[in-house]
Amino acid sequence: MATISKTDSGTWKVLIRKARFGVPQLYKTFSRKEDAEAWGRKTESEIERGAWRDVGGADRMTFGQALTKYSEEEAAAHRGGDPEQSHIRTISCDELVKLTLSRITRSDVRAMRTRWEKAGYAVATINRRLGIVHAMFECARESWGMAGLDNPASNMGLEGEVQRERRVSHEEFETLLMASKSVRLRAAASVAVETAMRRGELCAMSWSMIDLDKGVVRLPRNITKSARARDVPLSPAAITTLRDLRSSRAKQEDLVFGGLKPHSLTQALMRAVKRGRQEYLTFCATSGHMVDPDFLVDLHFHDLRHEAISRLACIFSLHELMKIVGHSSSTMLQRYYHPRAEDFAQRLRERSQTTASAAIATARHRSELRSQGE
Repeated sequence: MATISKTDSGTWKVLIRKARFGVPQLYKTFSRKEDAEAWGRKTESEIERGAWRDVGGADRMTFGQALTKYSEEEAAAHRGGDPEQSHIRTISCDELVKLTLSRITRSDVRAMRTRWEKAGYAVATINRRLGIVHAMFECARESWGMAGLDNPASNMGLEGEVQRERRVSHEEFETLLMASKSVRLRAAASVAVETAMRRGELCAMSWSMIDLDKGVVRLPRNITKSARARDVPLSPAAITTLRDLRSSRAKQEDLVFGGLKPHSLTQALMRAVKRGRQEYLTFCATSGHMVDPDFLVDLHFHDLRHEAISRLACIFSLHELMKIVGHSSSTMLQRYYHPRAEDFAQRLRERSQTTASAAIATARHRSELRSQGE
C-alpha cells in the first residue's frame, strides 16, 4: 500500500514500492492529503492491473514548461526557426499551459484547436501549430525519457487547407516598389521575384557568394532551408539591381542587404503594400478608374517566390527548376507553380501562328519549285 507522509514544508508525499511488478519506486508530492491518497490508490490500481505507464516526469512538467524546453533545445536549432518560435509564443498563451503533460488528452488539444478556429486563424496556421504540439510531444517521448506518454496531438490537423495561388501582377509589383521607402526592400523584392530565393536566403546572402560577371549566386548549405548548397542563376534585371545596390552603398558591408532580418523584411513589405494600396485607391478616386478589389491585397513576401517560380517554369524544365529553387520533389514544386490560363492561351496562339507561318512558307516553297519546273 502507498505510504503517505507529511513533509517539513507542510505538503504530502506519496511513496509507492511495487518492485515485484517490475515498477521502479515512485513518489509524488501534493498540497492536500486527499489528493495524495487518491493518486496513491489510482497508481497502485494501474500497476496491479498492468495499465500503468512510465511517463518519466510527464506528471510534473507542465505544457508551458515543455513548450519552453522544446523552444530552447529543439526549435532554436531548426532552419527557418523564427516563424516556428512565433507560433510557440502564441501556443504558450493558451490556457492549456497550466496542465501537466500526462493530464493532457485529445479532448484538450481539440478544445485548443477550436479556440483557434473561433479566433479566426487560417486552417494552415492552425495545422502548423498542431504540428508543433505534435513534435513537442514526440520529442518528450523520444528525447526526454517519457516513452510511455501518449501523443494527444496525433492526427489532429484540420482538413480543407487551401494552398496559396497568389500571383503578383507587373502593375502590383511596380506600385509596391514605388511605395517602398527602403532601398534594401526594393532591391530584396526585385531579386526575390527574379530568382525565387527564400526570404532567409536573401537576408543571409553575402557579396562573396555572388559572381555578377557570371550571373550566379552560390548559396552555401548553412543558409538554405534544405541544408544543401545550390547555385542560383541571375537574370539581367537581378544583376542590374545588385550592381546598383553595391554602387549605392557608401559603406561596403559583407551582407548584401546589410543584416536585414527576415521578420523586418516582412514587416517592411507589409507597410509598403499598405501604402501602395492606399495610393492606388487615391488614384482610382481622382481618375475615375474602377477599383480592383484584389489589387495589392493579401500580398506576402513569400508570394514573390511563388511568382518567380511560375515565371521561371516558362523557361526551364522541371528538373532544372527544382535545382534552381531548391525543391527536392516535384510535388513540392507544384505547390509553388501557379500558371495563368491566359498564359497557356497565349502560347497556343503563338504555336498556331508559328504553325501557320511554317505552312505558308512551305506552300510558297512548293509553288516556287513548281514554277522552276515549268
